[in-house]
Order: sequence, then C-alpha cells, then structure tokens
Amino acid sequence: MKQRKIFTLIALIATQVLMNSPAYAAFCSLRDPVSAMQILYKDGYQYRSIVATVTEQDRVAVKEKLPFTIHQSEVSKHTLYVLYRDRKAAGFLQARSEWAKWGLVEIAWAINLDRSLKGFYFQRCRSPECNDSVVQSINKQLQNKNFAQLKSLLTLDGEALSEAGKNTFSTYPTLALLVLRSALKTLAITDISWAKYITKIESDN
Repeated sequence: MKQRKIFTLIALIATQVLMNSPAYAAFCSLRDPVSAMQILYKDGYQYRSIVATVTEQDRVAVKEKLPFTIHQSEVSKHTLYVLYRDRKAAGFLQARSEWAKWGLVEIAWAINLDRSLKGFYFQRCRSPECNDSVVQSINKQLQNKNFAQLKSLLTLDGEALSEAGKNTFSTYPTLALLVLRSALKTLAITDISWAKYITKIESDN
C-alpha cells in the first residue's frame, strides 16, 4: 500500500512537470495535418494554417463559458488549420491534449464552419477503449452538435455526464466524458483565440 502511494505521488509529480514543459505544448498540435485532413475530411481539400497566441485572458474567457478551462501550459502559440474546397472555406482542424488515468491523450478535431463538430480521432491514446469501433460510436453522437448541445450532455459542474449524457453514452462513459470535455474546450478556444480570423474567413466565403 505504501509503495502504491509513493508510485502515485511520483506519477502526479511527473505529470505536472510534463504538462508545464514546452514538450507538452508540442502535443497540442496535429502530428500530420495532411493525414488528419484525409481522415476527417477525405480528399479534395486544401488547407492553410493560422497561428494565434492563446493568452491568460483567453483561459479566463473559456472559464466563463464552461465550469473548467484549458491548462496553464496552453498559454502559448497554437495552430488552427482552415480547410478549403473549391477556394471556399469548409471547416477547421485542431488538436488537443487531455490527461487521463492511462496517460496523455491526443485528439485531432474537425470543426464545421458553423463551429459544430464534424468529428475526431485519437492521435495518441493508450487505453484499449480507444479503438475504431468506440471512436465511430462516439463520433456518431457528437457529429454536427454545437457548443450548447454538447454542454447539455454534462452536469453543471462539468465533472460528469448529465442524464442526457448518460443516455447518449451508455457505453464507455469515462472515455466519452473525456472526449466531450475536450470537444467543448476546443470549440470555446477556437471561437475566442481565432475570433478575428474566423470573422474574416466568414466574410470572404
């Protein structure tokens, strides 16, 4: 029991060191934008990247929208990818990292132009639950839902699935909760940190 407590303490310290290091920020990026585009949008798309600085004020703004916010280590520069088809903007790509009991989870997100969700896949996940079948099941429930619809699937404190969320994710609820919280943070920070760019994209479309 004592050894287990020591191991847990070491793991927690290591996690904090990792999440506050420059290496953690690197995880919050698409490893291969072209592959992500092909997986989440299929063929026929081009893309361009927009780098923005996520600020401490942005963290506070996310907290005003949600009962939780992004990690302090994410106050840095991040990239949003804009997808184009026939020279018109069609959506966005972004990546997020989340810490889970089985380690760091990296999620690639596809976002529709209206900022509803298009879909996701795991860039990195060590849980056996992170398989294609589960991803497809969760994607089916999240697809085309907007921020308000996604938020309704959480309890008010954001720490658990609401009754609607439990009904929606009757299987693999722990993984679904992690993905759902990540989705909400992704949509919130996209609208906040890239607001001026998105306004310009929408006006040009």
